[in-house]
Amino acid sequence: MSAVETQPPESRPWITGIAAVICVVIFLGLAAEGRYESWETLARWGHYSSNAIWSGAYWALLTTTFVHIDLLHVVFNVYWLWVLGSRCERVVGSVRFLIFFVVSAMVSSAFQLALSDTTGIGMSGVVYAIFGLMWSCRSTFPQFQDVLTRRTIQLFVWWFFGCVVVTYLKIWEVGNAAHLSGALFGGAVAGYFVLRHRPRLMLCGLTTLVVLAAVPLVWCPWSPTWLAEKAFQAHSAERLEEAERLYSTLIRRNPQNAWAYINRSAVYQALGKPAQASADYEHAIKLNPAYLQPNAKNP
Repeated sequence: MSAVETQPPESRPWITGIAAVICVVIFLGLAAEGRYESWETLARWGHYSSNAIWSGAYWALLTTTFVHIDLLHVVFNVYWLWVLGSRCERVVGSVRFLIFFVVSAMVSSAFQLALSDTTGIGMSGVVYAIFGLMWSCRSTFPQFQDVLTRRTIQLFVWWFFGCVVVTYLKIWEVGNAAHLSGALFGGAVAGYFVLRHRPRLMLCGLTTLVVLAAVPLVWCPWSPTWLAEKAFQAHSAERLEEAERLYSTLIRRNPQNAWAYINRSAVYQALGKPAQASADYEHAIKLNPAYLQPNAKNP
């Protein structure tokens, strides 16, 4: 008996519909407030800073996918979420689709966080995950072929590469890591759970994606923002040797970071190293004359 014959009966796409409504409601709420540059406002609607996530706000990997601040962005994402997501949910069932939705959101957001110091914003990582799943198993489920036409496939592929180009040229910052990781996750899920082609290889790929997504949530030393957050936490907890090491690593990565110098100066002072403390303080003042007092521990 084939996979198509044994699939569950189609269900109503209520998960897709709820997700789309949430996106629209959050967009309208943010538009009403109009304070897109305020982290306090963004966090109230589900988009948190990387510092907050590294301090334990891991739920933001999911909630940030519902947040959009640009009209064209929300229209594009909600449209494709409904077109692709509703068909996918009808075929695989709402429970399976919900699990896939949540995990793909967190995986794509985590990859974006690891490579850009932010989760990105919007539903596109999830949309690409749905696209990756449907593209991989469209021959198994004929229901996918109605919406996943050749033109649609070309659109998603060219949109991905176009976004990479405009990001590289610094024309527009796009969550390319979320797009790619989402598509790979969707393809891996299709390969292991649906197609069962080389299942060990597919399971290895799927596991690797999930593990790689989890690592930067607790360990991301290539990120200046992660280093700053961990240095500040160690400093506040008076783990001075650890704080000194982290501030020093941050300074090597970013020699123009006055905040790191002023805080390392305070650490040196507490460790009984006045010469190093004085040198760091003077250098911080040269970089940023606004630092008039030592021990400025706020990032």
